[in-house]
Amino acid sequence: MVAIMGVSGSGKSTLLHILGLLDEPDSGDVFFFGEKIDFINKQKLAMLRNTYIGFVFQFYSLINELSVLENVLLPTMINGIIKIDYAKELLLRVGINQELFNKRSYNLSGGEKQRVAIARALINKPKVIIADEPTSNIDENNAMLLMSLLRDLQQSFNTTVIISTHSKKMARFCDTIYFLSEGVLTNEDNS
Repeated sequence: MVAIMGVSGSGKSTLLHILGLLDEPDSGDVFFFGEKIDFINKQKLAMLRNTYIGFVFQFYSLINELSVLENVLLPTMINGIIKIDYAKELLLRVGINQELFNKRSYNLSGGEKQRVAIARALINKPKVIIADEPTSNIDENNAMLLMSLLRDLQQSFNTTVIISTHSKKMARFCDTIYFLSEGVLTNEDNS
């Protein structure tokens, strides 16, 4: 797991958006698994994101009109391969009980919403999960549980997890910590 730390406005979210192929950099090139990315080809970008990247957003980005299960299944609807049983398995794995599967997301607590967002990020078995301040909208106890969960999932799914955070306590869950300041990314040993 990799943490990117920095003060508000330092560019952490922008960097994650570039790494996640959501935003194009002002200058330079982006390489994704050795391939130079062409930001003009929006269809290919969408395919790369849906196939290789799972996103966990700071404010969950769940669709209130959809059930918990439907929110997790949403990325599979794009490629037409609906994985209902796998979605249920993921929800159980992240600690969402079966009774919540058909509830609307607005009925969930912040911690539950973030767990649903993590299950959604994993549904297409991505190589990379990008989590933009995943613990900022939940209490510290749930934040610690969530970071432990991300760590366990990262190891069991053999997925790279990149998070942004303000919290040194949350960053300690990561193998590598970077600090972003004035456009410069520096590494800090986390041993």
